[in-house]
Amino acid sequence: MVPKALTLWLLIALTALWAFEVERTSASTWQLNTGANIRSAPGGEVVQVWDEGTCFTTRARSGNWLLISGHFPQGQWAAAEPNWWVHQSTARDISPAPLIPRSAGVERHIIIDKAHFTLNVVEKEGREQVVIFSTRVGLGIDDCFPAEEGGLCYYTEPGEYRVEFKVYHPDGIEWCIPAHMEKEARYREYVAEGIRCFRGSLGKYALNIGKSYAIHGTSNPASIGQRSSHGCVRVRNEDAKYLYRLMREGDKVIIVE
Repeated sequence: MVPKALTLWLLIALTALWAFEVERTSASTWQLNTGANIRSAPGGEVVQVWDEGTCFTTRARSGNWLLISGHFPQGQWAAAEPNWWVHQSTARDISPAPLIPRSAGVERHIIIDKAHFTLNVVEKEGREQVVIFSTRVGLGIDDCFPAEEGGLCYYTEPGEYRVEFKVYHPDGIEWCIPAHMEKEARYREYVAEGIRCFRGSLGKYALNIGKSYAIHGTSNPASIGQRSSHGCVRVRNEDAKYLYRLMREGDKVIIVE
């Protein structure tokens, strides 16, 4: 007969083993919301203390504990020590949305129809083409401001472009008023107050397509279906995220009247 004390000890040990069972996960990047203790095991000894805002990567977890695979001590990724753990409650996942895969031989391209304020993603395989996503867009004003407001002209020019690079920022992409736009009526007050940059005005996701154009989200969803931008193509934030997942660098973007 096993003594009760030994039975209790075995139960505690088995519970601990179950609690610390390591589960492999997809690679992700996290950022500390507050200063946090880095421990040698889930709930274990403190080995380091990291500051709020510190970013790290992880590929495994145990319950609510994240096993740190790497961090960015001087702006460059570096592998972490073998057993560095941090509690999930102290951080947030800032990984970009995962890409939507495509089969070999399948091409995707975007067609933006200015006349109808629409964006279609077309998937092509051989001679077959199918629209797999469609949404509304906002476009450039296609006009010039009066001379007293700078006299600048902004167009969304038709043509063939390509996704040159993709942008993601977990706190929203920052846009700053360039010097040549300071005289525009909508920015004068901001400039006078020393406010030049706006976090999140372009949403969190963007596709740069060249010629200073981008397809991006917006903090002003009412502008969708309107001509109100400096030339960029605006979409709803959830659509910008989906496009980020669908498209790859090098994919074609066609803008038509």
